[in-house]
Amino acid sequence: MASTSSSQTPPPPFAHDVFLSFRGADTRHGFTAHLYGALVRRGINAYRDDNELARGETIEPSLLRAIECSRFSIVVFSRGYAESPWCLDELAKIVDCRRRLGQAVLPVFYDVDPMVVAELNGEYGEALNRHCRGDSAGKVEQWKEALEEVGNVSGWDVQNKDQSEMVREIVDTIWLELSRTLEVSMDNLVGMGSRANKLKELLGEDTGDDVRFVGISGMGGIGKTTLARVVYDEMSLEFRNSRCFLENVKDSFEKHGAVHVQEHLLSAVLMEKNLKVWDAHTGKVMIKKSLQHRKVLLVLDDVDSAEQLEMLAANQNWFGPGSRIIITSRDQRLLYKHGACGVFKLEGLNYIEALTLFSLKTFKNYEPSEGFEEFSMRVVEYAQGLPLAIEVLGCFLGGRSRREWESAITSLKDYCDDILDVLKISFDGLNKPEKDMFLDIACFFNLKSINEVKKVLNSCGFCADIGVKHLVEKSLLSFSPMGKLVMHDLLRDMGRKIVHLESPGNPGRRSRLWDPEDILSVLTTPTGREEVEAIVLDLPEKEEVQLNREAFSNMYRLRLLIIRNAKFEEGPIDLPSELRFLVWDCYPSESLPASFRRSKLVELNMCYSNMSRLWHGKAKMSNLNAMDLSHSHNLIATPDFTGAPNIATLIFKDCTSLGVIHPSIGSLQKLTCLSFRGCTKLHNLPSMPGKLKELYLDSTALSNEELQQIICWAVALSVLSLSSCNSLKTVPVSIGSLKQLKVLNLHGCSQLDNVPRELGGLESLEELDLSGTKISQPPLSIFYLKHLKTLSFQYNMPTKLPTLSGLHSMITTLNLGDCGLKEGDFPTNVGCLLPSLELLDLSSNNFVTLPIIGQLSRLYSLRLDNCMMLRCLPKLPSRIEFLYVNGCVSLGQMPDMKFSGGHFYFEGLDCSKLYDENGVSEDSSWPTLLRRPLLRGQEHPATLERLVFKVQGSRIPKWFTHQRDGSSIWVSLPKSPDYDDMMGLALCCTVNDLTDGSHFSKQQLGSPSKRQRQHICFFFVSGDSIRFLLKGLSDGSACVGLSFEELPFYQLIKPGAAVEVIRCGYRIVSRRDIEDLAAGTSTDVASASATIRRDDDHSPRPKKLIFEGSRSLVLFCANDFVCVRVLKVYQVD
Repeated sequence: MASTSSSQTPPPPFAHDVFLSFRGADTRHGFTAHLYGALVRRGINAYRDDNELARGETIEPSLLRAIECSRFSIVVFSRGYAESPWCLDELAKIVDCRRRLGQAVLPVFYDVDPMVVAELNGEYGEALNRHCRGDSAGKVEQWKEALEEVGNVSGWDVQNKDQSEMVREIVDTIWLELSRTLEVSMDNLVGMGSRANKLKELLGEDTGDDVRFVGISGMGGIGKTTLARVVYDEMSLEFRNSRCFLENVKDSFEKHGAVHVQEHLLSAVLMEKNLKVWDAHTGKVMIKKSLQHRKVLLVLDDVDSAEQLEMLAANQNWFGPGSRIIITSRDQRLLYKHGACGVFKLEGLNYIEALTLFSLKTFKNYEPSEGFEEFSMRVVEYAQGLPLAIEVLGCFLGGRSRREWESAITSLKDYCDDILDVLKISFDGLNKPEKDMFLDIACFFNLKSINEVKKVLNSCGFCADIGVKHLVEKSLLSFSPMGKLVMHDLLRDMGRKIVHLESPGNPGRRSRLWDPEDILSVLTTPTGREEVEAIVLDLPEKEEVQLNREAFSNMYRLRLLIIRNAKFEEGPIDLPSELRFLVWDCYPSESLPASFRRSKLVELNMCYSNMSRLWHGKAKMSNLNAMDLSHSHNLIATPDFTGAPNIATLIFKDCTSLGVIHPSIGSLQKLTCLSFRGCTKLHNLPSMPGKLKELYLDSTALSNEELQQIICWAVALSVLSLSSCNSLKTVPVSIGSLKQLKVLNLHGCSQLDNVPRELGGLESLEELDLSGTKISQPPLSIFYLKHLKTLSFQYNMPTKLPTLSGLHSMITTLNLGDCGLKEGDFPTNVGCLLPSLELLDLSSNNFVTLPIIGQLSRLYSLRLDNCMMLRCLPKLPSRIEFLYVNGCVSLGQMPDMKFSGGHFYFEGLDCSKLYDENGVSEDSSWPTLLRRPLLRGQEHPATLERLVFKVQGSRIPKWFTHQRDGSSIWVSLPKSPDYDDMMGLALCCTVNDLTDGSHFSKQQLGSPSKRQRQHICFFFVSGDSIRFLLKGLSDGSACVGLSFEELPFYQLIKPGAAVEVIRCGYRIVSRRDIEDLAAGTSTDVASASATIRRDDDHSPRPKKLIFEGSRSLVLFCANDFVCVRVLKVYQVD
């Protein structure tokens, strides 16, 4: 109904919502009085001039300013309105504001026809004629224009209508318009628009007749109250006067009691002052009786107990149809228990939102001031999206000099007391065990594996499953997609501050020690006291430390001790008897202290220790559950386990001197996992417990007779790993008795020449590895294994490959690498025989061609490394994502590929013919190796998101128009409309392998001795993926800093493999490029060398910093993948 013209001048700050223009003599004490009162009751700031101007006086400047500083003007046209020169002056000013500032004008035709006003006839025409003969003749034309303009605006004709209904309709319209302006003003509430929409989806767009309780949960300071207020304001019009926003319910209950809060609620909804509630029970009855037939909008903010909810909104039948109750709480479980139909988990701001909010609070602008960009980024990274922290730090730093910023940035934690006080409210609401678990995680275990942390906490006597769940529900913890516990850095800092304040000047009197400097000061001097409960020392690299041997003598409450990378010359004289979880890598003593009472110990982990014997005689260790002494090369014998009947896991991996196993191991009835992997001197094993599930004897001197005994004892085995047991010549027929066995690993048993037919009786077997044995062909018994999923027969030279038709159709992984297979040996109907196959390895065989495998609809990984006679590939399955052809020197043609998975990774080192025929060289303008997959991606855009090629070479092709030395480059993205039409981004880098090549396995990369050390990596990322990465940037105009410093596929092949990125480049792939690929031509062949831009500048001139930090552009993610780190994103002019 309001009419708005385009604004030419920035609007002034609004002092009023509405300016009322009327003739006092006609409507002041009637219609206008009712309208003004209704506006005020609704909470609308209305301006009404209560001063009667004497005839002849000019309108005051203050009144003109009031008009200009109002969002809306309501003009009440009455019969005598045009008689008043000052009314007409007001109207002229209102029209001026409408034209210049876009002010909305709402006309009300009280007792005059709208046509009389618009056409200037009747009373209005007569009044204007009289003005022409008076002192105001010079203004008449301006007044006429104003009357005509506003008279033609759609408004309300009140003549002969119910005035009270008209007043209500006018007020509702104003309120609706104000609500819309609120959405616009949410520019200052960064990120709230999208979150408010999601919350309203939970509340329901159409309220209907159902009553909904909806929760908002999240950590303190995340913006729950702000979000609730925004949605409350937006929905208030629909609920008219039946609404209430109760802030700080928890604090109000604590300070004033339940009755006070109930009175506040009833007074607000019923609009009655001084409403009296006698007691809390009566208040509950009054709320239900008063509101059960009303459509209510109620916000209960910051609730922390079920009692508070019972007193204010016990259930849905307390409220009328269509009611909406929004509850904010840090405790997600509380919301669900109270019957919330949905809970909106409020997350922190993303990087762009956080930087925008920080800039608004600090610089009163949407971006950092020049010279403060880097400082701002560091603050935003520290705040990790927490609005409270961003606002507090922004207000603190605003207006300060660069020197003050430099000083403050180095110690941000010192300025966060207000933030930490808010966060501590959640901590204070925890019970004692939950507080202890929170502090343990804050001090030691943030970003650690969920299962590992739970294991430690359980060892320390906590109920970790329930406790961690409660911490998550109370928004103090979360889980990462990678299975790690995640605590916001500010919550972590708050927890550590709580511990630090236990004894600020003396670390030895704090409950937890995590800082290496504090720990070393305690361990090198006898300053530790009984207050110390947990110590975790994890130095970044090995360091020699002088231990005071009495350091632990007074730590009577120490329950958790973890020491890594610290090398001590001597061990401690004693260890506390309260220890429950002990990890000490490189423990220096030959045994545990004799005086150490170990009865409460749950887990003992002493890898790389210097111990020869763990303890002497029997030790009472009834709580011990797990022991790991891996790589303890001096250990000669296991201890007597008689006093440790509850051990479930024993790991003695790579204890190369271990030759004696105490017979008491056979009495451990709860032992389920036992590993002697790499214990090369071990050959005489005692009896094993019957409930053992996993047994690892790899690289031991196990004999056939000993294996026979083990099978007789450990009948419940599910995993039996015997790889590289070179004394093993046969597998006993009794193997068939292991009915629960799922994994049998005989890899590398070089003397093993057969397996019995009883192998077929392993009805639960899922994985079988016979690689590297003397077995010349797969045994027929495997055809009876109906649950077999993984079969490996690598490095074996079969005299004949039996038909695969007997293999069960559930096989998902088949490895026949280096089996001497020739043309025709592999079946042509493999797609019918093995329809579930996902991974196929045929490396180092003698094929010339490969049979059709397109029917393998589930196949996503194919390895053909070192098939030196292979000349071409058949059509590949559409789901294929990984293709390895390293060392296929005869291969010259890329297969026809159809992509359905969105990703494709190709690895083809040492494929000279493939390079020659597909244009992989410095001189090629188009790398035609990429031609087919790119064309396929163009035909079906949704089928190709990311493409990675790794091939031999030392120079980037000229087709990549932007190149520079080093491992990073700035990528200038095009502006719209080219940004929207961009097909993708092609990247390239040359990599120097600094290792000797020995880390590459034979089936992966062929013969190391022949391998060249320089590789080229091609990457293609679709335009949609780029636009998703930069979704905060709507129109392109960005410069993206990329780094190729980490190429993790090398690390996956061999941890520690060293590579160096020599040069990198990129090209924006346009539609024209794709068309040229299809035509086999290039528009820039002739001037290829001239078009290469040497990007040697360090960075662009930024207009606006969009992103900086740890985000990675994941080009591929699976067993092998490539990550390109996104350093910064700038918006540029």
